[in-house]
Amino acid sequence: MAYDSRRGRVVLFGGADDVQVCGDTWEWDGRRWAQVSLAGPGPRTFPAMAYDGVRQKLVLFGGNRVLFGKDADDSKFLDDTWEWDGRRWIQIDVHGPGPRTEASMTFDSRRGRIVLFGGYSRVGAVINRFGDTWEWDGVEWTRTDAPGPPPGNNVALAYDSGRGRTILFDPVRGRTSPTGGPPVPGMTWEWDGARWAENQPAAAPGRFQSVMAYDAARRTMIRFGGYYDGRRAGDTWEYDGGRWRQLHVAGPSARNHSAMVYDSRRR
Repeated sequence: MAYDSRRGRVVLFGGADDVQVCGDTWEWDGRRWAQVSLAGPGPRTFPAMAYDGVRQKLVLFGGNRVLFGKDADDSKFLDDTWEWDGRRWIQIDVHGPGPRTEASMTFDSRRGRIVLFGGYSRVGAVINRFGDTWEWDGVEWTRTDAPGPPPGNNVALAYDSGRGRTILFDPVRGRTSPTGGPPVPGMTWEWDGARWAENQPAAAPGRFQSVMAYDAARRTMIRFGGYYDGRRAGDTWEYDGGRWRQLHVAGPSARNHSAMVYDSRRR
């Protein structure tokens, strides 16, 4: 899911229900959903998507052909790049990140670059997680050589336009909390276009598959939900560049694998 700021629409693509993997495109204008396309990228789960505000197009990358079952496409991981201009999808014939699903992507508006991090692929029973950082300038993908966060898939990633930083939040993989105890602290990293830096004092309970978006009106990062140690979460946190603070508010029920974007027109 991503927000088209030129047209004032939230755009949603793909996913799966309990029967099939989907390849449809929907838009939300703040009042109702409308299905706008069945053509374009093939059905898939967990592609990465972000809106390029300079070129005024949504960019979609990769994903996985199936979510359930053992059919021939069970290990089909994708590396295709697509753009949506509000009327149609166009595939871009370009070399870039290797095939993967559950990568995370956002748009750096100061530098005019899509930023992609991580994801995973699988060969048989072996899972390969990625810790690489790629950028898309509308013409080509470029891999950065700067060291950064450890490999991870489906991390929370969003761009802080007030501070000019891409923010990444992820649990510390390989560590679990004591049974019944709180999650171990997650990691918060910031990317300025040249290097990654970990904000170690920014402690918050670690989660997989939480969602995050930058609230430009309030100049704060908002993060919701996720999953850790057998439990789903329904809590809301905000990050001001220094620390995380939990907001004690009512909201959606506990969940993971959701999606969240910021509607700048409606705030």
